[in-house]
Amino acid sequence: MREAALRARRIGLGIMGLADLMYHTGIRYGSPEGQEFASQVMEFVRYHAMQTSVELARQRGPFPAIKGSIYDSDDFQWTAPRALATYEHDWERPEVDWDDLLAGIRAYGIRNAAQTTVAPTGTIATVAGCEGYGCEPVFALAYIRHVNDNGKDLQLTYASPLFRDALNKAGIPLDDQQTIFEKVMREGSVEDILEVPEEIRHIFAVSQDISADEHVYMQAALQAFVDNSLSKTINFPPAAAEDEVARAYQMAWKLGCKGITVYVTGSREKVVLETHATADKKVSKPVETAAVETAPAAAPAVETHILWRDSKKPRPRWLAGFTYSIETPLGKAFITINENNDSQPFEVFINTAKAGSDTAAVSEAIGRLVSYILRLSSAVEPTERLREVIRQLSGIGGGRPLGFGPNRVRSLPDGVAQSVEDYIKQRKERMDEMAAAAASTAENGGKSSGNGYKRPEAEAIVPARFDQPILIKIGDLCPECGEAAVVNEEGCRKCYACGHSEC
Repeated sequence: MREAALRARRIGLGIMGLADLMYHTGIRYGSPEGQEFASQVMEFVRYHAMQTSVELARQRGPFPAIKGSIYDSDDFQWTAPRALATYEHDWERPEVDWDDLLAGIRAYGIRNAAQTTVAPTGTIATVAGCEGYGCEPVFALAYIRHVNDNGKDLQLTYASPLFRDALNKAGIPLDDQQTIFEKVMREGSVEDILEVPEEIRHIFAVSQDISADEHVYMQAALQAFVDNSLSKTINFPPAAAEDEVARAYQMAWKLGCKGITVYVTGSREKVVLETHATADKKVSKPVETAAVETAPAAAPAVETHILWRDSKKPRPRWLAGFTYSIETPLGKAFITINENNDSQPFEVFINTAKAGSDTAAVSEAIGRLVSYILRLSSAVEPTERLREVIRQLSGIGGGRPLGFGPNRVRSLPDGVAQSVEDYIKQRKERMDEMAAAAASTAENGGKSSGNGYKRPEAEAIVPARFDQPILIKIGDLCPECGEAAVVNEEGCRKCYACGHSEC
């Protein structure tokens, strides 16, 4: 296998984000102008890939298996590729000189037997921020993307930034944009949304707006300048007939395509992308109780019904953690933050009063909700989720704030936020120290320098000063005044703050 690869030295340079480029230039994917535009782009890529390969052949020699190939100087058969139709538009693309390239191949040969291909690029296009994968049209202007998160189906909602930019440039008010996006979120296409200017509707075509013939012609226009095969999906509606699919294959063969992928909407159960409308239809159908794995990354041509079964990550048998104490208006609170094996926050426990009291119930409720947020399957890092918890809980005021200045605690939620913020800061210090220790070990040839991370010692107990105010927290929350002043006395629950009695 290695020997065969080195003898031919085939490579596969390609493109990604063609649909994005066509949105930018105002050209509809699939239209005659779009076919010519795609052809000109691919011709430019192919020409310069071959020019570079000829230059490498001049420096290092041609590929070893050139004898007997179409590039063999004794029986030269290679001819320059030609577009399917005569070019009629000038998009200021630099000119290409195939005659000059032909002379170079005759003189030096070529380093690579094949130079171009077009891969699906689904994941890397997403990472790079492209809306169109490979040479594909944009799947939808808004859709759900399914990601396999350690065996769980993580659903990410996406909306097109390029479409929003187009609405802004058209001067459409924000309120109207919101209405438009709500409709786009439903179907994925803007074709039938009359509130959008006709020019934008024409340009922002998505895979379902493009006919099967237009899909095939786009692939053929690209294939003319791709010597390997290319990844392209021909989309059909659910009601497509067998002879329509057969016609697409025959048309692709006649136009010189090396292979096509046909997808009839709804014909597959597991795929990567789907619109909200499709997801809603799938929910209305009975679903098997067996677990379903997320489909592997593939060409964006599709819809699916994959839904989550488990809402949160399971808890390991044991976890290490940190406990913080803080005085609050409801008494001293102990906040424990446990971490998983990746040193990420996993759950939070809050203890403020005796079990069975209203204060204890409120504390447990806050802890459970924060823990649920941390354990949800999500692409958002747990520490970022904790920062959002801090933003939500910080500053919540109560009827009896405690302390002054930076030590002021306005309520139990505010005290929890302050403790969590302390944890975030200390966690960053731990991570920095561990990274520094690892770097130091690497510099010492794998020998530890003895300056690794050390768990911080517990804070010393500071004796109370008589010139400080003594704050008395004596009971549970009062349903009348809200103060933590309800106690059990003489067989009855009474509030020492307002006199409320449950007897």
